[in-house]
Amino acid sequence: MRIDPWQVPVFVMAGIILVELTIGTLLRSWGDGPAKTRARTVALGLLATLVLMILVMALGPSLADQLASVAAAVAGMVALWLTWRSYQATVTAGTPDPPRDAVPDQPTEDPHPTADAGGDGQPPGSA
Repeated sequence: MRIDPWQVPVFVMAGIILVELTIGTLLRSWGDGPAKTRARTVALGLLATLVLMILVMALGPSLADQLASVAAAVAGMVALWLTWRSYQATVTAGTPDPPRDAVPDQPTEDPHPTADAGGDGQPPGSA
């Protein structure tokens, strides 16, 4: 039996529907719990593996290898950009304020002292 290229999406969709129905039935009978979460994770992994295998078969090994190299380069650039953004966020945030007990108490001085020693706040000769 020979499979034509137009039949591949039909078989893939049929396989996904059958797997989803089977897993959905099993999960409803198990109820909630960690086994249900693990089953979903395994099912998602199996479906991803199935899609990757079909992609490699459809593209051929050489083109799939080239696409994987491009995808790895893009992922590396995204990781570099995210690292740079994270670094910039820590640099622009600055250093945290030191604890209040670490700063020595200094007397506060009036930045504009009055020349009048009388303490009434008026300049000399204006009374």
